[in-house]
Amino acid sequence: MITELRRYRLRPEKIDSWLAFFEEAAAENARHGIRVEYAGLNRETGEFVWLRSFADEPDRVQRKAAFYGGQWWLERETYAMDHVLEYGVEFLEAAIVRQGGDVIAQRRVASDEAVAGSTVDSPPDGFVRSTAARWVRGAGSDPTG
Repeated sequence: MITELRRYRLRPEKIDSWLAFFEEAAAENARHGIRVEYAGLNRETGEFVWLRSFADEPDRVQRKAAFYGGQWWLERETYAMDHVLEYGVEFLEAAIVRQGGDVIAQRRVASDEAVAGSTVDSPPDGFVRSTAARWVRGAGSDPTG
């Protein structure tokens, strides 16, 4: 399973209309088989965080293409993105997942699976990639040195 961790900084004056819009958006995601796992708001900072899940990377690509290429989104994209000042997406591969009751199932990602987020998403109209950089240690590098 792949989860997108999405963080939006909203325009302060548009928080309430965003929340109303997002209820509808979550239902539309569900109609496309995309599970919205959580959504939360820090009203003080205007940060809206939500999680949505997919079976794997090919599933993520296919379902997102159907959602963002569909009439519902195309009619609402400008309205939705007018609420957002900036946003970021992180891709998480499930390691431990709750499956009913108190049972926890561990899942290890197979090395031959497509890596979460390996298919690059383009920003919506009016948004550009940030100049922020995140550095990670390369495979095989010596962590001591």
